Amino acid sequence: MAARSGEFDLIARHFAPIALRDPAALSLKDDAAVFTPPTGCEVVVTTDALVSDVHFRNLDAPELIAKKVLRVNLSDLAAMGATPLGVVLTAGYGPDVSEDWIERFAKGFGKDCAAYSVALMGGDTVGTPGPTFFSLTAFGYVATGMALRRDQARPGDLLAVTGTLGDAAIGLAVLAGDCNDLDDVARDHLKDRYWLPRPRIDIAKSCVALGKRFAAMDISDGLAGDCRKICAASSVGMTIDRMKIPLSNAALQAVEHDEHRWQNVLAGGDDYELLIAGAPDDVAALGDHVTVIGTVTDKVGQVELIGPDGKMAELAPGGFDHFR
Repeated sequence: MAARSGEFDLIARHFAPIALRDPAALSLKDDAAVFTPPTGCEVVVTTDALVSDVHFRNLDAPELIAKKVLRVNLSDLAAMGATPLGVVLTAGYGPDVSEDWIERFAKGFGKDCAAYSVALMGGDTVGTPGPTFFSLTAFGYVATGMALRRDQARPGDLLAVTGTLGDAAIGLAVLAGDCNDLDDVARDHLKDRYWLPRPRIDIAKSCVALGKRFAAMDISDGLAGDCRKICAASSVGMTIDRMKIPLSNAALQAVEHDEHRWQNVLAGGDDYELLIAGAPDDVAALGDHVTVIGTVTDKVGQVELIGPDGKMAELAPGGFDHFR
C-alpha cells in the first residue's frame, strides 16, 4: 500500500482548509453540516458515484479527476435550474494511492470549489482494496416551484442543446490511442473536453428566470439515451435533425475523417451539456446560448433521426448503461 496518513490526518491536512469557506461545514469537526437555504427557495439534492477506470481513467492527473468529480454533480444541479450551495464528498482510496496523489486531488478539488462558489460541507474518507472511487452529494437551491424537470416536455416544443456534442466521447477515443488522423489542436481540445466538463449553470438559471415551462436534463449518458429519458417522463416522442447538432471544429474534423464517429456524437456520453425542451418562443428567448436540434412529437417513446439525406429512421438507444 502507498504510504499515507491516517483518515483524520488526511482530512485535517488536505480537506478541512477547503471547508473553511462556509460556516455550514463546522470546520469538518462534527458529523454533519448545518445550513439554511435562501428564503423562498427549495433545496435540490443530487449524488453521483465515480469509479476508477469506469468514469475516469486511473492514470489521469488527480487534479483533473477531482474537478470532474465535482463538475458532473454541478451539472446535475444545473439540469434542475439550481444554484450550487455545497457538497459532501466520500472518497475511497485504493491501495496504490499515495498521500501525494491525495494532496494533488484536494488542491484541484479546492480550486474548483472556489471557482464555482461551492462549499465542502463534509463527507467520509476510507481505504478500499478495490478500485478508487468517489461519491459526491451536491446541494443547491431554486425558487420554490421553479425547478426544471424531465416531465414537462409537450408535443410541439422545440428541442435544444447547449454547447457542442460528442467532444468528450471522441476525446476518450483520442486518449485510448485512436483518432490519429486528427491534428494536435483538435486532439488537445477533445481530450480537454473529456477531462473537464462544463456544467451549464448560468444557462439553466436563465431558464428559471424566464418563469416559463421547460423540460431539461444534462446529457451524461449520450444524446440518444437521454432523449429517451425525457420522452419516458413526459410521454412524448422526439425528432432530431442530425445536420443541426452542434459540433466543435475538432469533432467536425473527426466525423469528416470517419463517418462512424457520429456514434460518439449521438450516444457517446460525458457531454454534460443541457438538453432542453420548451415552447418555440421560450426557447428563442434563450438566444445564442442554445442550438435547436429538433422537435417534440406525440409519438410516445419514439426518437427519430433525420439524416443528411433527409430520410428519417428510429434512433437506436445507444446511451451508456452500467448494467447493460
